[in-house]
Amino acid sequence: MSEPTIETWTAGQMTEEQFRAGCVLHHAAFPKPGRTIEGVIAKKRPVWMGEAGAGVVPGPLVSATPPVRYVIRGEDGALVANAAILTRTISTEQGELTVSGLLDVATCPSVRGQGLGAKIVQAAWASVDDGTHPLCLFETGEARPFYEKLGARVVDNPIIDSTHPTGSRDNPFEDTWVMIYPARASWPEGEIDLRGPGY
Repeated sequence: MSEPTIETWTAGQMTEEQFRAGCVLHHAAFPKPGRTIEGVIAKKRPVWMGEAGAGVVPGPLVSATPPVRYVIRGEDGALVANAAILTRTISTEQGELTVSGLLDVATCPSVRGQGLGAKIVQAAWASVDDGTHPLCLFETGEARPFYEKLGARVVDNPIIDSTHPTGSRDNPFEDTWVMIYPARASWPEGEIDLRGPGY
């Protein structure tokens, strides 16, 4: 297999066709009972197109810069893999820290096992590897071993969102594990404030 071409699409600058292609991939990669493509489109539109849906506040998940989506197309032109990165300044007990955040990692079921997931995540982590950001902070569930193989590790700090409208101190991440890349990165102890919702 030849080396895949990786395209980058920036939130707010994507075409409707690009946006919908990303939603179709997400829907195929993560099927859930009751989930519809229309629901995926409505949930992702505020972040990627800067448009509010019903009851949704627009905005790029409190990112300092617009999130960027890294994508690989199949031979037919359809998306087969993607991952996204945003920038977030978090608060730690040692002060502020600006990190990258990984989200929307997905590969089409028909191409799994070909290494495209690893390639797309490594492309998304370029801003860490080149020193732009000290680390990437993200959440995952069953994919923990995949990320550990790529050089990430689990962290177990209490995590909050001080901007939550109800003042909730619940972890704004929804998945089982919070991880950082690279595993060797310096990481503070104590409470971490995402200063925005999980991603």
